[in-house]
Amino acid sequence: MLKSYRIADRRLRPNDSSLKTATIVIMSNPSKEEQATICRQFDLEPLTFQFCNAPEEVARFHQTPSTVLDHPNLLVLYDFIADRHRIEDQLAPAILIWDQDHLVVCTAAAGDCQSILEEAATDSPTVIELVMTLVNHWQDRLMTALMKYKPEIDKLDRGARKTIENDELRHLTNLIRRLVFFEHTMNDQNDTLAAFLKSPAVEDIDTQVILDTQTKQRRLNKAIHIFRDLLESISGLFTAMMDNNLNHLMKFLDSAALVIAIPALVTGFMGMNVGGLPWKGDPYGFWLTFIISIVIALAAAYYLNHKEYTD
Repeated sequence: MLKSYRIADRRLRPNDSSLKTATIVIMSNPSKEEQATICRQFDLEPLTFQFCNAPEEVARFHQTPSTVLDHPNLLVLYDFIADRHRIEDQLAPAILIWDQDHLVVCTAAAGDCQSILEEAATDSPTVIELVMTLVNHWQDRLMTALMKYKPEIDKLDRGARKTIENDELRHLTNLIRRLVFFEHTMNDQNDTLAAFLKSPAVEDIDTQVILDTQTKQRRLNKAIHIFRDLLESISGLFTAMMDNNLNHLMKFLDSAALVIAIPALVTGFMGMNVGGLPWKGDPYGFWLTFIISIVIALAAAYYLNHKEYTD
């Protein structure tokens, strides 16, 4: 999908003429034909949007060559698309290309982007102010998505103290996987955002706005690291509980084997095919041997239980 707009009377209005006359161009999951159209209209590198729909795209900021735009900048950051299922699809790249009079946005959330720009247009913003508005909005969406993991982590923490069921372990693995993607994505974005906020491109932006953007990114990083550490702690707790349960099971089995071995030992002695064994010809010899074996086994079981070897 490709739409173009111009800002008039503090409103975002559809642009019906050439893309070059538009103030804002929004693309969402563009086809190869739409990518080629944008690159041809604004004389951009043909591969500018090659990975716009793929998780292989990387965050970056630099000037990009163009004979149509006036020294345009290219900024690639990440947005969070909540209605997708896989984390590698939810962390979607968002591409911005702009000069003083034009802004090209490639995002998976075109409707959301349009709403943000329509609201921002009421203040008669410059193009770079629109860019900062989108950057801050995407950071807010990332933080909102990240904070939704906190109740899941708390639930796993409570569950880890009571159970080691397969469902809990699968949930833990899935959550770790999501946070790994989140962490690497934000590590990729950190340097890019820092370079952008230190560049001449934002020299007209209020210092407080820049500080707010930097603070949001630091909060994202801190939250990710805290959540990863919490999950590692929970994973360690699961492992310790499984080891502890296995140790108790082995102690119980060893104790049970010892108790069972006692009657086997007694009856083994009494069943030897040699002379001189007690009760050899006694009709009650079997029952006497049986009772002695059981008594000794019960005494051993009581002793082991008293020593807590069966816990």
